[in-house]
Amino acid sequence: MADITAKEEKRRILGQVLSRLRRQRLFDIDLQLGHGGIAHGHDEPVPPLSLSDLHRIRRLFADRGLSARAVYMAEDLFVRTRVEPVQAMLTEWMAGAKAQVDGEDIPFRQIITWCQECESWDRRHRLAIEARSLCRFLAPFSHATWKALEAAVTEELGYGSYLEYCQARRDIDLGEEASRCRRRLDERRSDYLDRLESWFSNIFPGRELSDANRFDAIYLLGMRYMDHLAGPEISLEGALDFFSGLGIDDKGGLDLHIDGQPGRQSYCVPVAIPGKIHLIIGPVSGWVDWEALFHEMGHAFSFMHTDPSLPLEAREFFLSGALSEAFAFVFQRLCMKEAFLSWISGREDDSFSRLEQLQHFKFQLLERRYGAKFLIEYENFRAGRVSRGQGLYARVMAQETGFSYDPETYLFDLMPDFYSLDYYLAFIASDIMIGVLEDEFGPRWFQQGQALERLRHWASFGNLYEIHEFMERVVGCGLFHQGP
Repeated sequence: MADITAKEEKRRILGQVLSRLRRQRLFDIDLQLGHGGIAHGHDEPVPPLSLSDLHRIRRLFADRGLSARAVYMAEDLFVRTRVEPVQAMLTEWMAGAKAQVDGEDIPFRQIITWCQECESWDRRHRLAIEARSLCRFLAPFSHATWKALEAAVTEELGYGSYLEYCQARRDIDLGEEASRCRRRLDERRSDYLDRLESWFSNIFPGRELSDANRFDAIYLLGMRYMDHLAGPEISLEGALDFFSGLGIDDKGGLDLHIDGQPGRQSYCVPVAIPGKIHLIIGPVSGWVDWEALFHEMGHAFSFMHTDPSLPLEAREFFLSGALSEAFAFVFQRLCMKEAFLSWISGREDDSFSRLEQLQHFKFQLLERRYGAKFLIEYENFRAGRVSRGQGLYARVMAQETGFSYDPETYLFDLMPDFYSLDYYLAFIASDIMIGVLEDEFGPRWFQQGQALERLRHWASFGNLYEIHEFMERVVGCGLFHQGP
């Protein structure tokens, strides 16, 4: 009878944590849609978790393995309640902050989109001066969010440090990840910088890479200068038709929101996995929008093909985004492949090969950017200097990406929960996954039923394994065991 009671209590608590998690996801959707975070679908608020709730959950669930995810998920939801009021203050100040370039007001939150569109070197560099001033002004509010986060983790949850908290919930050795990352960046730096010089000189003839900053990098990565090669078939409708053939549409539980302007930051938010997935994207007017759409659809693919018979913890309580990001990058890589562009457009074009090569290098740059960000975050949190990490940030980002980064932008480039590591590992995993599919099924694997079934099979594992184990067990190729 006692065992039955304990099992029933565990099921009840799992249901409560899931209910709170889903409400949080609905809140996030509405916040991104500009509805002020009013979670639709709930007439009555779900009370936040208290410390006594957490103590009870810790007593009932093991501290390792799948069952421990209930503990860490509950802790994550608890921490958010402590950080969100402070974050709201930062968000409010950021919403009103504007840079001004040649009489044009540029909202702080739209700086990236503006840089993607801005062809003028001089205007981007004037923006950099403005951005430094804005970041200095907003820095105290950003500091406050990190202080609230660290206080919740150490003073209330009892962890020795934020680093310890993140390492426990991920069940990995962040120091080992940092060592591997550092070696990979070192080994590939020279070849990368040579390729960067070539790309840079083609886009900015007469300019010196040593004079380029992160806003120039944003312009390069946005690839708006290649949008003249995007034909009418590179469209929202064409992409949705492709994904509908993969079972990713409203019939399968996809809720699509077309919101905002081209170049907007897109989001995929699962409410129930599998079952109900929300996708927020902007209109498709060029390559950066095309990539964003395929990236978010890749997230939807991974969520919607998760095996519903998996334990709840393996479907809903994922404490790392690396695996879903890997699927997102698989589809983002696919959308710029020469074979895919030829197929979806129904024509051959020499420019498609150039676009594929350009995106391939873009992913190399992004891998280095997020690898460097992870190393900076790891070292600064390890040394307890998160609020004083500007110097390391500027030095390492310049060394690893080839572009200068202003120290003032440091706090606004930090990612919570070491999500930079998730991106970094996902870049590597997606490259391997694409390689496996192309090796076995050819460059047009996306037309092969067996290849698509293989991809669905991979996605069916949900978050049963962390990304290293997933690549070894399911894909059959470890993240760091492949050739260069």
